[in-house]
Amino acid sequence: MEDIASQIVKRAVALGCQDAVADVVRNRSYQIRFARNEPVISNRWREATASVFLVVDKRVLASDIKDLSKVDETVERLVKIAKRSQENPDYAGIARGPFTYPRIRPDPRILALEDGSDHVAAAVNGALEMGATETAGSFWKYEEEHALETSNGAHGTDRRASLYLSIRALVSPEASGHGIAAATRLSRFEAGKAGRKAGRVAALVKSPKAGTAGTYDVVFDPLIFGSLTDQVAGRLSAWAVLAGLSPFGKKVGKRVASDAVTIHEDGSADSIARRRFDDEGVPTRRKPLVQKGILKTYLHNTTTAKRFGTRTTGNAGLVTPTHHAVFVKPGDWSKDEVFQEVRDGLWLTNTWYTRYQSYVTGDLSTIPRDGIFRIRKGEVVEAWKDVRVTDNLIRLMKNVVALSDRTEQMMWWGEVSVPNFVPYALIKGVRITRSAE
Repeated sequence: MEDIASQIVKRAVALGCQDAVADVVRNRSYQIRFARNEPVISNRWREATASVFLVVDKRVLASDIKDLSKVDETVERLVKIAKRSQENPDYAGIARGPFTYPRIRPDPRILALEDGSDHVAAAVNGALEMGATETAGSFWKYEEEHALETSNGAHGTDRRASLYLSIRALVSPEASGHGIAAATRLSRFEAGKAGRKAGRVAALVKSPKAGTAGTYDVVFDPLIFGSLTDQVAGRLSAWAVLAGLSPFGKKVGKRVASDAVTIHEDGSADSIARRRFDDEGVPTRRKPLVQKGILKTYLHNTTTAKRFGTRTTGNAGLVTPTHHAVFVKPGDWSKDEVFQEVRDGLWLTNTWYTRYQSYVTGDLSTIPRDGIFRIRKGEVVEAWKDVRVTDNLIRLMKNVVALSDRTEQMMWWGEVSVPNFVPYALIKGVRITRSAE
């Protein structure tokens, strides 16, 4: 893999590229899909590809090479395309190496895992024990090896392995719950807990009725709060700010959340997205995004950092800087105390279809799904349906008044794009509308 990465970069430079990056990836993934409480299909993937980034006179090209037996001829073709492309006047280069990286070893028990059916059974049985009648979802074992080489002297290898499970539990077509399990250590993978969470939520739904529009104090479950913090981190990409796709423009040093909110981004920390380096080879590291409500930085690659007069944050995306993993500092409330603080409000467990009416202002709407509950004095009194959150991202974060004292790793394809470690959150004055409005 390292030889192939070096071959790609050397060939690109010989053909006239000023900058070149090659990330050769060997992927071994294993999936079990299950439905109606039983596994229905098992898939295994073994593939090797290379992601390449080439620059000729500020003409930028990014592509993948699927057939590594034809590296030289593919690079030649890509360089020809780059030379005919439009110049990017804002391009400012890639980071200069070499770098040193921390040593990270994947869990050998995950690497050795060949059969995930016991974890699927634990999740399904957990949901059924809590009252669910039907389940569906997927279990994944991820294993990747990376060999990175750049024309600016960065080179490194990485090996990553993790487990992930997503389960949806149902009692009826309108009564569902969702649970997530994710870990880089087999000993910390709690598939049964995810199933019990999904089953408990589904069993609580019980004949939901159409909700009532209004302004409510809302307990956000980690799954839906994670979707909000994922939006915050994603909109802090310097590229999103420059493109007018963020409400955080010109807000570094200003208040964007309540004092209760502190958010870090850290690709080097233990998460299912842990990585030693970003796409330029810069070591990943911990950095504050929001410190007690004050915005501290955008996420940068080398090009955006030069545009803003700062340094890369280790978050390349060669075209667009991106977040790797998000960590919300927990509060000092127990989960029960967060619920008991709500005299008359809502508990939302999940969401999907988050859409912006204005990226610049942060006006958005998102549709709660699975359990939507009216709660009084911390207790569920009825289940709702057909409502949406219609509010503003910064306003929601400024209205956070309480966070629970434990976080959970949340990620799923619908709304949480990278791992977000989040607690339960109580947000005051959330605007709820009917889904037809």
